[in-house]
Amino acid sequence: MRILVATAVLALITGCNGDSPLPESDAPKPPVKPLPPMIPPTPVKEIRVEEVRGDALEAAVARQKDKVVVIDLWATWCESCVKKFPHFVEMQKKYADKGLVCISLSMDKLTPTTYKKEAVLDFLKKKNATFPNYVTLDPDQDEKPLTKFLGEDFKLIPYMVIFDKAGRRVWNSSDKPLSDEQLEKQIEELLAK
Repeated sequence: MRILVATAVLALITGCNGDSPLPESDAPKPPVKPLPPMIPPTPVKEIRVEEVRGDALEAAVARQKDKVVVIDLWATWCESCVKKFPHFVEMQKKYADKGLVCISLSMDKLTPTTYKKEAVLDFLKKKNATFPNYVTLDPDQDEKPLTKFLGEDFKLIPYMVIFDKAGRRVWNSSDKPLSDEQLEKQIEELLAK
């Protein structure tokens, strides 16, 4: 008897021949909402490094109209440079929207026999240095223009230089050493002008 009742219920649900769908309701169906458009992932800025002469570096800074520019001179073999570099990256993240442009200038070619562009690029990628990155092509040959542009102690790395919104050099680390907090305070003051 149970089998007969179960068979009858199954027949009512599926239809007499077993393959008919359930009768459709006359009730209105809710509208089908379209899927939201796909949002592309935020593009990651490609991290690159370019070998430049002194005049190209000067032109790169001149292109930063109405921006405060900080240049960090460093090398992969300079322990104190490597230690300070993450703060430089953080400064860019913190102040970029307010008008700061950070530029890294690798001085790895001060020891040309050990220089490897790939090593510089690998370091920059590991540190997520998504700002303009350069390597001095020939720091000895460009010494005179680089000294005029960056200051006479530019080879004594780690070394930083700040340019105001008018493109004037207003500070370098051999003028007056600053703590990270003092450096950020000076940047904030320049950005506010």
